[in-house]
Amino acid sequence: MTDWHDIHDWTDLRAVCAALASGADPDRIFGGHMAPLHSAACSGSAEVLAELLTVAREVDQPDEAGRTPLWHAVRNWDREKASALIAAGADPWRPREADGRCPGELAWWTPLADLVAGAPGAREPSPEERAAQRAADELIAAFDGEGGEYQDWGCVAFVAGRSVPEAVAALGGDIVATIGEDEDEDEHEHEDGEEGGEADYADVLLEEEGRVLVGAAPGGVVLQQFDGIAIHGEEVLAPLSRDTVAVSVFDHPDAFIHPSIARDGAMCSSGEVMLDPEQGDPEEAWRYRFGDGGHPSGWTARALAMAAAVTGVAVDGGPRWIGRPGSSVILLPEPLRD
Repeated sequence: MTDWHDIHDWTDLRAVCAALASGADPDRIFGGHMAPLHSAACSGSAEVLAELLTVAREVDQPDEAGRTPLWHAVRNWDREKASALIAAGADPWRPREADGRCPGELAWWTPLADLVAGAPGAREPSPEERAAQRAADELIAAFDGEGGEYQDWGCVAFVAGRSVPEAVAALGGDIVATIGEDEDEDEHEHEDGEEGGEADYADVLLEEEGRVLVGAAPGGVVLQQFDGIAIHGEEVLAPLSRDTVAVSVFDHPDAFIHPSIARDGAMCSSGEVMLDPEQGDPEEAWRYRFGDGGHPSGWTARALAMAAAVTGVAVDGGPRWIGRPGSSVILLPEPLRD
């Protein structure tokens, strides 16, 4: 007998029809996670979703996280699937039990807003909410770089309200260099228009294992590490966050982007940027589009923008937002190095 466990490709209409013909329950949660409608809405074809909608009894059935099939279609900005689910009776404004969020609320910030605007229970965002989302999207775009390409910033941390001397004292490291300290501002410019010396601070960081850049920024400091992820861990982030908040982002092309957050010396919950935020994660994770599979921005850009927003450190992702002349390079104490 063909069952849902036997289906590995939810675009395979023939396999889905065979499972239904053999008696597979279209509403059964399999694997403890999702029902077939969820799988089709997430990663299947519109044809498979349409076939399942002819037999499914619970179009708004929640998955293990309380998300309906329409939620998944909205998160992927899939107009065809979202339209089919709404036509079949899915309620865009049905709140999930965990936090009261609903697909309609998420759809406002996507090209699918028109699908949910006129539905019963619809609630339009306030002017303040629209302005906040617009500002968040602008900050994400600033961090996204040229065409959204991967930007190798290594590991970066933002700390609210700290000065460079305070951050250095919190870590107990020794200052071993100052970026731009000995550079002549009148030197000839590089071909790209930058003044001599301004683009080579990374070489200073890579001279010795355990070096960390600490630079001032409006609202706090920004730290950067190229040769490890010490500033992403509790041993470094917790002391930096005493009486304030610190957020770090490890930017790696082959790793999940998972911000670390510390408040007043204690680590806090924060999920992967590719996944929907969970209870306990910062509210800003929603605004900065964590889990939004349809948005064209890079995942790292969203994490960096969220980190800046949570800490209030006013960097905009533009040229030299880290590694500015005058930034200090410290050598972490041996116990804190990777």
